[in-house]
Amino acid sequence: MKWKRTTYPLIEGQDEKQIYWIEKGESVQIGQTYETIRLEKTSHQSILVREQKLVSEKIGNRTIRLTIDAEDYTPLEFVEYQDGVQTVHALYRADAVVITRGNEQSVLPIHTESVDLFSIELLLRALPLTVDSTFSFSGFSAVSGREVPIQVRPLRHDRLTTELGEHVETLCAHVTFGERIQYYWIDPVKRELLKQSSQIADGVSLEFRR
Repeated sequence: MKWKRTTYPLIEGQDEKQIYWIEKGESVQIGQTYETIRLEKTSHQSILVREQKLVSEKIGNRTIRLTIDAEDYTPLEFVEYQDGVQTVHALYRADAVVITRGNEQSVLPIHTESVDLFSIELLLRALPLTVDSTFSFSGFSAVSGREVPIQVRPLRHDRLTTELGEHVETLCAHVTFGERIQYYWIDPVKRELLKQSSQIADGVSLEFRR
């Protein structure tokens, strides 16, 4: 990645967010996410493992584990479970990804500098974001099996109130995944994601709040 040498180091940690379904101006809590980020070392490589467990009766229970290279964020492995059953396994190679769904396996070519879509929340903590800066790169979704262009564009500084009532000065970033848009609120001091929002249908939004 052209920008990798300008990034902040990613650190280990734990995170918990509340999930809200917002429809016609009414906000209802529908679940939680529990996440861990840990650093592991092998004899020749340092890797980061991001594991997130989503618990919700409305949108389903899901666990995702992503492994990336800790130095350049190259994706190594992606695994998704729904209700405890493995649904997707992706093993990344230099210019291809091997995807297994049940008993079916496929090998898809990918751009050599693609990132896994599930790593975007890690990259938002690592990139040197400033208002009016823009970062563009290619992303790959192991779930859909498709590559999509990603663009990160910080918009403004916002004062955000967390679920615990803490007031934090954040940076609001507009992120596009192809035609899909999400907004993220990032603590630029602690380099933590405090809120994520996306429109999932007409008049319906989904928010993850810390």
